[in-house]
Amino acid sequence: MKLVKIIAAIAVAVLGLTAVAQAQPTMRMEPKIASFDIFMDHSGSMMMKHKTLNEQKIVLARDLMMKVNKKVPALPYDAAMHTFAPYSERLALGAFDSVAMDKALGGISTDEKIRGRYTPMGDGIMKVQPAVHPMKREGAVILVSDGESNRGSDPVAEARVLYSTEPGICLHVVSFADTPAGEETLKQIAALNGCSVYADGPALLANEVTLDKFMQDVFYRMVEESAPVQEMAAQETAPAEEEAIVLRNVNFAFDSAEINQESAAILTEAAMLIQDRPGTIVLTGHTDSTGPDAYNQKLSERRAQSVRAFLAKQGVSADRMKAFGKGEAEPEYDNKTSEGRRLNRRVVINFE
Repeated sequence: MKLVKIIAAIAVAVLGLTAVAQAQPTMRMEPKIASFDIFMDHSGSMMMKHKTLNEQKIVLARDLMMKVNKKVPALPYDAAMHTFAPYSERLALGAFDSVAMDKALGGISTDEKIRGRYTPMGDGIMKVQPAVHPMKREGAVILVSDGESNRGSDPVAEARVLYSTEPGICLHVVSFADTPAGEETLKQIAALNGCSVYADGPALLANEVTLDKFMQDVFYRMVEESAPVQEMAAQETAPAEEEAIVLRNVNFAFDSAEINQESAAILTEAAMLIQDRPGTIVLTGHTDSTGPDAYNQKLSERRAQSVRAFLAKQGVSADRMKAFGKGEAEPEYDNKTSEGRRLNRRVVINFE
């Protein structure tokens, strides 16, 4: 019996339809995140010279983020920028604009007084929560700091609160720490969630390869280029015990079963390919491990039903389709990582 297996892996932004077993696949960039915020420490300690580099830490941080800005790939991100100590919005959340971000970074002053400028790092993380809330998921907050904190709430505790109140947000840490205490604080923040990337700021400045790896770790992944639909149809005519069509990057928003416009394009192609095939179509929804089991069970059922309703509108008989949910019970990837959780949020379609 022939089997058509369609795996709808739920991800962020750019979409593609990829035939299995392309002879020589080409690669393309796909965004890991939908939005990001550069969150920079502007405290008195950042005005001081780095103990080993003999340059102001704020200058090093600003120059590095300008390099990062130039390397952000031309993908559909939203972006914002804030500073803390004192807290300030430097660039409001909106479609990423490299020129606007460069202007915001260039406007950071580097000659502020050091005396009397305390570092309320925890308070800064607390204050950025309202700015983080409207960010599209998955979202990245790139925390650029030396880790010094001598006033206000505990920054590690505030980062933990941010994770609990803003699911789908990940803190990535760029460290300009030059004291053991500062480094320990930043490493503790990075250790709160397996999604976090911890990077040494001076190393990123000194080595383009290291910086390029950071960009890929935070901003994008490389995936196989899409195969033409007609090539896939030709493959279907070849005799085989098992055939597979893989639909990657059908996007569901975080904690949602709604099919957006981009996802609709992929499922429209799927409907065209499976509409005339005989057999009962079984739709099985899955989630990652975030949240209670009972909630995830219901969410997985809603995702499967959402796909069923969409395919029915495209002409696939509703009587042929069964929709079930498995919740978080059958992960295919490691839920301890952001990428694993992304891949586990999926719908699998089989023919009986």
